[in-house]
Amino acid sequence: MKGRNEMEILEIMRQRHSVRQYENKPIEEEKRNVINDLIAKINDETGLNIQSCYDEPKTFDTFMAHYGKFEGVTNYIALIGKKGKDELIGYHGERIVLKAQELGL
Repeated sequence: MKGRNEMEILEIMRQRHSVRQYENKPIEEEKRNVINDLIAKINDETGLNIQSCYDEPKTFDTFMAHYGKFEGVTNYIALIGKKGKDELIGYHGERIVLKAQELGL
């Protein structure tokens, strides 16, 4: 989040919250591009394999996928990396979450 002052970042962090029920509306192309560009940059820098998936209504539609009781999920981000990279994945996953918050997602 280079170029942002500390107060802007702190405000974005204050606004961030967990959601379990989602609105049935698509994510605009320009917002997808911002998220996808950030993910590509992170993957290039770290060797992780983070992936974004859009418009997939059956994402959490199986018995095994009902962890957290998500409803209406059609878009998600898969945080993928080699075993032992949990801290790295978590750090960069939160970068993506804060960017999504900043974009109003």
